[in-house]
Amino acid sequence: MTVFDTSRTETTYSLGNIAAADIPDERLRDLAAYWHEQRGTNALPGRDDVDPLDLPHKLLPNMILLDIVGSARYRRFRFRLVGTGIYTYVGRELTGMHIDEALPEPYLSYVSFTHATAADRRCPVYSETLYHDQGNFVNGITYRLVLPLAGDHETADRIMVCQFWVRRGDKSRWEGDWRTVQPLTQLVDFG
Repeated sequence: MTVFDTSRTETTYSLGNIAAADIPDERLRDLAAYWHEQRGTNALPGRDDVDPLDLPHKLLPNMILLDIVGSARYRRFRFRLVGTGIYTYVGRELTGMHIDEALPEPYLSYVSFTHATAADRRCPVYSETLYHDQGNFVNGITYRLVLPLAGDHETADRIMVCQFWVRRGDKSRWEGDWRTVQPLTQLVDFG
């Protein structure tokens, strides 16, 4: 079992900002707007504020809902719900697993970073990165929106992710591997 220890970071990732209106994918832009609307005057929307029937059906296969397990310093993320599109791309069932049981390093550290950043900053995170499958083979890029949720509207206890892929070769700027290509990680601003 690997526990993501937020007090020590072996890899440093750059963190930028993006206006919600500038998120490159229209589906993720719309989801960010929905999250912001559901938040209202609260710091964070709760899981009960998000109704799957309100979401466009084209998003649901690419949605993931994770539970945050543990303290802010030692936390794990457990797959609660995983859409059929995720299952199809990944090729196995993830529901019930922790991300450290499903993802190889260094992809695990990066995904943990995006989830912890969204939870700690109480802010959506947009990211683009190389995708590593179970065999640690880079077979494409993934772009995702990571959205924190809170039962008490203050402290994140779940993470909602919507994720899409582009196969390797479909986007030329993603030639390389984790040693040569840096992830794009941005806090979403609704200003």
